[in-house]
Amino acid sequence: PRPRSHRSLLCLASVACLGLAGFAVFSVPQLKSALVRAPTRCASLAHRGTQISRSSSVKAAGYDGGIPLDPTLISADLPYNAKKEGFTNAIERASRNRDLKAVRLLEQARVEVMEKSANGGSFGKWEEERAAMALRRRQGQMDMSIKRREKEDQLVAEMKSQFNFDMEARDMYGMTVDMQRIVDRASDTLIESLVGPRFDEGPKLITMRKEIDPMPWWDTISEHGFDLRTIQVLKDKLQLGKVVVLMEDPSELMGANTDGLTIGRLGEFTDFHDAHLTFCISPTMRSEDSFRRLQDAQHYSGNDIVVISGDWGLPSDTESKRVRAVAKEHFFGGLNAVSFVMGPVKLVPEVGGEAYPLPQWLLDAGYKAAGNVAITGNSGTGKSSLNNALRGLKPRDTGAAAVGVKETTIDPHGYDYEPAGKDMRLWDLPGAGTPKFPLHSYMRKMGIKYFDEVIIASAGRFTETDLGLMDELRLHGIPFIALRTKVDLEIRNAMDDTGGNEMEVIQRIRDDIKKNSLLPDERIFMVSVRRPDDYDFRALQDYIINSLHRGVDVKLAKALNRKLEVQEYYNAVTG
Repeated sequence: PRPRSHRSLLCLASVACLGLAGFAVFSVPQLKSALVRAPTRCASLAHRGTQISRSSSVKAAGYDGGIPLDPTLISADLPYNAKKEGFTNAIERASRNRDLKAVRLLEQARVEVMEKSANGGSFGKWEEERAAMALRRRQGQMDMSIKRREKEDQLVAEMKSQFNFDMEARDMYGMTVDMQRIVDRASDTLIESLVGPRFDEGPKLITMRKEIDPMPWWDTISEHGFDLRTIQVLKDKLQLGKVVVLMEDPSELMGANTDGLTIGRLGEFTDFHDAHLTFCISPTMRSEDSFRRLQDAQHYSGNDIVVISGDWGLPSDTESKRVRAVAKEHFFGGLNAVSFVMGPVKLVPEVGGEAYPLPQWLLDAGYKAAGNVAITGNSGTGKSSLNNALRGLKPRDTGAAAVGVKETTIDPHGYDYEPAGKDMRLWDLPGAGTPKFPLHSYMRKMGIKYFDEVIIASAGRFTETDLGLMDELRLHGIPFIALRTKVDLEIRNAMDDTGGNEMEVIQRIRDDIKKNSLLPDERIFMVSVRRPDDYDFRALQDYIINSLHRGVDVKLAKALNRKLEVQEYYNAVTG
């Protein structure tokens, strides 16, 4: 294809020929004026095409147009006040004035700036400003992370001052301290409904539904343990005598603690003599025939009825509507529906970052009831060797993590960290930034934001992968520490290259880590697995133990601090 300037000349020549052919239409002076302007216009277009071509080559060489062009970087004076108004406005004004000389000068200056930008030499102040903004952003995230950590510690201290702060502690009914709080609140709410105002002097029906996200340490509680304990606490608070509990199948309560309760089968004969209150757990009330059993129980007992987790069918179902109508007629003392809702513990602060789920392998490992510290970083930094050394194992010992010069850890693996106690795990994660685990998907696959603390290990200066991991952890408010492995080799190499004694080299390394990680000194460690008695190895062990215990304490404190939402509806039933 012909160059742009040639095409422009041909175009203008055609216009000139048409103008001659249409001499009858155009006047001679107008035609002369057009022919006089044609060479100048062609030259301008040709020069413009050359400039565009140069601009395109400059962009291909490295300038991406992401930063505004700064005319002040040109030392010479520029026409049309370009240094103040910018290249675009100045060139537009010069074009409107048909000042071709100024247009050429401004175009040349703009291309010069773009060339310098592509070579990285003349936008230093923009780069410095961007770097300063990034540093301020990281520092702000770090400050917020430290504040969140302080708030969590304050919450733990507050909960410890109020409760027996031990998830292993159980009362005589097998209830943990957080379950005791829920039971206490549920019983108080039912009491308020029982002693509250009635529509008439007659029996009252109270229905209760619960949606409570369980914690892993509730595994010692039977299926109906929560319901039974709520009834027992209510009985004690009201100082009631006989309390009857009806079930579709009483054998479901086999092995459960039913002290002080009379157990019967719904629809069959039960001794209601001297009973003060009747409960019914998980009945099916979808039809009038099934509901008649509840009517009979109330008739023989003469008491109010409390139904816990009953199945009343869909409100839109015709049969269910009839059941509800019959219930309102029979229990003319009133219908009260109470719902208890307690959502799951917030595992991570909602402060931003990509929302990704807790990995199934971490959930299956008992994440919620255990302390979890992860070791991550680039591949080949000695993470697995560090894991073994922290647990006092050698590479060939049973239970040791695989080590080698190539990528040996290909799946996350949690190891029990016995020095910290039961349910404390040290996780060996695959190296980040490898073809198998690129950084952009590494965070999600490893569930990095769900760990109680993360150790970012490096065998030398931090890489972009290390800094990316730190940014992610800051963004989600997850505590992390910076760890320099193989520090003995680094110290020896530095002393050979630059001289100085060991302490000076250590301080230089520590200052470099602090500058890049923005961490305080107490969260920076330098170790050598070959020399566990030197450097920060013992301090690191103590720190990990404290972090694991802190992680468990924070989870328990958040569980204790969960809000139990109580919803009450009158003249209605709920299951």
